[in-house]
Amino acid sequence: MKIALVSLLLISLVRCSEQPLVTTENTADTVIIRSGTLFGMCIGYCNKDMELVATTATFTKKSRDSAKYPTRTCTKAIAAPKSAELNALARFTEFMKLPQTIGCPDCADGGAEYLELQLGQQQHRVTFENGKTIPGFEMLVKELRTQRDLFSDCQ
Repeated sequence: MKIALVSLLLISLVRCSEQPLVTTENTADTVIIRSGTLFGMCIGYCNKDMELVATTATFTKKSRDSAKYPTRTCTKAIAAPKSAELNALARFTEFMKLPQTIGCPDCADGGAEYLELQLGQQQHRVTFENGKTIPGFEMLVKELRTQRDLFSDCQ
């Protein structure tokens, strides 16, 4: 009887060790963070977007005049601790409660800024006045601006 129990225990341990490890990059609980700026009355690169997925940041700048200003995309790695910090600041459930528009984005050609969070198939985008912030998410907005500034060399 003891031999049978020990055998079953060993078999179950071996079966468990055959399961693949799951990383946060492949799970549905990874928050995708998108942020950027856009200007209605603008010449040159008027739209600048950044997407953060786990430890990868992709920055894209676009223009209405793609012949003169072709779309540019650059990718950089983000340190795992910084990625974890940004995800902790995201607070998806609280963010989903916010209105889609705060203030008067791009009124009087002041530009607009946005923050979008996606978790699985759910996503929510908040657009606000450029240079302002989202109440309760000030640190996240500040950190995302810093991350976008790191792409100033994106040619």
